[in-house]
Amino acid sequence: MKLAAIVTMFLSLTTLFAQGPATLGVNEIRAGMKGYGKTVFQGGKIERFDFEVLGVQRNSAPGRSRILVRGSGSPLMESGFLQGMSGSPCYIDGKLIGAFSFGFPFGKEPIGGITPIGEMLDQLRDIPDTAPSRTPLILPKLEPPKVLKAALLGQMLDFQTLLGESDPQVQPMALAGSPLGAEAQRLWSGWPVTFTAVPTLSGGREDASPLEPGGMAAILLMHGDLDLAAAGTITYVSGKRVLLFGHPLFNLGPVDLPLWSATVAGLVSSYQTPFKLAMPVAPIGALRLDRASGVAGILGAEARMVPLRIGLNLGGKRTLNFRFEIMDHPVATPALTATAVAQTLDAHTRGLGFQSLSMQGNIKLAGQNAIVIENVIADLNPGRMAQYVGGMLQAICLNPFERPVFDGISLTIKAEERLDLTSIAAVRLLRARAKRGEVLPVLVTLQNIQGVRETATFNIQVPSSAAKGKAILMVGDGFSLMAADPDERVIEVAALGDIVRILNGALRNNHAYALLVQAQPGAGLRGSRIEGIPPSVASLVSGDGASSDNRLQRRIIGRALLPLEREVRGISQLEVEIE
Repeated sequence: MKLAAIVTMFLSLTTLFAQGPATLGVNEIRAGMKGYGKTVFQGGKIERFDFEVLGVQRNSAPGRSRILVRGSGSPLMESGFLQGMSGSPCYIDGKLIGAFSFGFPFGKEPIGGITPIGEMLDQLRDIPDTAPSRTPLILPKLEPPKVLKAALLGQMLDFQTLLGESDPQVQPMALAGSPLGAEAQRLWSGWPVTFTAVPTLSGGREDASPLEPGGMAAILLMHGDLDLAAAGTITYVSGKRVLLFGHPLFNLGPVDLPLWSATVAGLVSSYQTPFKLAMPVAPIGALRLDRASGVAGILGAEARMVPLRIGLNLGGKRTLNFRFEIMDHPVATPALTATAVAQTLDAHTRGLGFQSLSMQGNIKLAGQNAIVIENVIADLNPGRMAQYVGGMLQAICLNPFERPVFDGISLTIKAEERLDLTSIAAVRLLRARAKRGEVLPVLVTLQNIQGVRETATFNIQVPSSAAKGKAILMVGDGFSLMAADPDERVIEVAALGDIVRILNGALRNNHAYALLVQAQPGAGLRGSRIEGIPPSVASLVSGDGASSDNRLQRRIIGRALLPLEREVRGISQLEVEIE
């Protein structure tokens, strides 16, 4: 009896996972055929729309085709095909031919395209039951030392710089959720996305569409106190496997993202691109694959996200606490974190008058020391603070050694309605010569925004190992000194731990530094190559310039720090004779 029960259960599960509608191959489709599709136009109700086949565009990409159709009926005759209809299953004679996947902007009639179901099944059949433990590394289209140096300058590289030009024929993915300000949207420059604000769900979960072909679903890139999601239509369900969209999310391959049911609040007609006001309702599973022909997920699974906490102190009067869950992916995590910072500041800090922002916090990675966050911005532009955090995360996420595992990101930002800004007004030496092993006093004149000056003293140790002859004394803020590149030796990193060490030792913009720099004989390229990595990785990482570039390298032989806890700007250089 027990054996019979097990066999019966196995056969039931096999039938469940193998179930699916009858399909019609693209080679069987002819112009003039008529069919229908299923989608949601309002709330959670699945409705039908009609179409007529105009023809099949073969080899739209190598080995790929798309079916061109003309839609009919309400509301398509009024609005045309809408964003959010992507994935709508389309049938001829009751057989599934594919998923509606694209329309034509500014079209005068509802003409669009269908991705053949055979292509979706071909690319998306092998959906992993569990999320990949090691998503493949993402190497940007420039040398990793440039990504690291941008982070040390408090800058975030845009997507076009990192990944190259995007395909102008690719329609941008619409991300719906909280409305984003100009600074947050600017962080996504070069990435094919558009942002749409949608209302929050006011009804109950009964408004969610059913988990069947034609139902709405949403993929969450970020949720919590800021929501960003891509909504589309379910194409195919087989057991716990579900296929959606008929086109990629971002074509990232293996991913791990929350998959939610969704509802439609209304339709927005537009001559350019009409769209559904679709909203996530409740979690239903996890997205696991993102391919050219669609996306695929597992119902009932859970996705792992990166936890982000932001505490915003408003002038010491009150503190606001915000929590976010962010997509874990080398390219998206930095941009999403920077977006959360920019939006938090844009929503709760002033836009006119004086303002200073100070940030402290940490980035925790499994198996690594915590990366310390410390920055001060005397500015009304929240984008600078967001770029600082995003740049550090790019250096971590885009390293060529190993995929980082985030335990969490914690940030505390204090907003003061004053301008905490100091400039390096002058630098003076009490003597122009210094002996090896002695202390060299340096007088620095600082000037605040009101013109008030103060004098501070650095005591910088001249090492006994210093060479006799000329040296350069450089005094300035951390970012200005990094831009001047006082140490021209190669960046020597061989593991993620080295990048963590370099980020923790970075010069900050809320301190003034005195650096004693001397020329040293040696060969190498200025920050152009990575030492000690495997040949397979080294072959992917090229240099900044000619490999025959042999010249004297500068080296920092002494340094001193003046903590100021306000933003410092400026740089000054003096010549010192070492005896």
